[in-house]
Amino acid sequence: MNRQKGFTLIELLVVIAIIALLMSILMPALARVRKQAKAVICQSNLKQVGSAVSMFADDHDGFLNKGNCPPGGTHHDHWASAFETYLGEDYDVYLCPSATKFWTDGHRGKPLSAWGVWEHTEEWVKEGQYGSYGINGWVCNKPKAVTTAVSYPKYWRRTDVKGAAKVPVLLGAQWIDSWPEPTNEPSDYDGQDFLDLAPGAGMGRFCTDRHNGALNAVFLDFSVRSVGLKELWILKWHRLYDIYADPPDWESVGTGWLADYEDYEP
Repeated sequence: MNRQKGFTLIELLVVIAIIALLMSILMPALARVRKQAKAVICQSNLKQVGSAVSMFADDHDGFLNKGNCPPGGTHHDHWASAFETYLGEDYDVYLCPSATKFWTDGHRGKPLSAWGVWEHTEEWVKEGQYGSYGINGWVCNKPKAVTTAVSYPKYWRRTDVKGAAKVPVLLGAQWIDSWPEPTNEPSDYDGQDFLDLAPGAGMGRFCTDRHNGALNAVFLDFSVRSVGLKELWILKWHRLYDIYADPPDWESVGTGWLADYEDYEP
């Protein structure tokens, strides 16, 4: 009579060890794939938002949204509502899948934080909207009557401008808008509450590690690409922005968390 031989304890332990080894090799690879997938979805979302910016400009003789910049702005003409006509009320389009921890859930000032669901008396964004992208406040057809002669020349009022591929419109951000300047310091650490950086919080609202040392952005030519965190300082945020200004001392700012990130030249 034939007797079927089973696995010995040693053979089972060897098989388990092999499986554990394979899992240890595969898990980091799977984690990288998930991160890459989130970055791809993020860029897809920004392409849709960029299309909305383009359609808005086409419907307004090439001019950009007149809102997104105080004084006088409300959620009725801020970008999140102004582009809603073209995007609908699917606010997931405003949201990077790597940043889904909302301020209203107690995640303000933490890595990968997002804004919304929003309730605020100033109503910059209407109740129920949420997202993790912020607009470059200098991209705005701001009425000359409600601004100073000093700041008015800075604004990008139209889409058909020279060097549009270097002008960021919407980027990964902690907040819904910002007005960066070359003298702005980065945050002391990744995810620092940008309100702690006031009055120089402009760049700090965008300087957050969303995609392995970078974040995604849509530009004024409606292209979408990844932007390195240090690269933020050499984008053409407004018409008078000096991309050749001395960058921050990355080693000495806060914890020095940006020192080892990739460097960029204008």
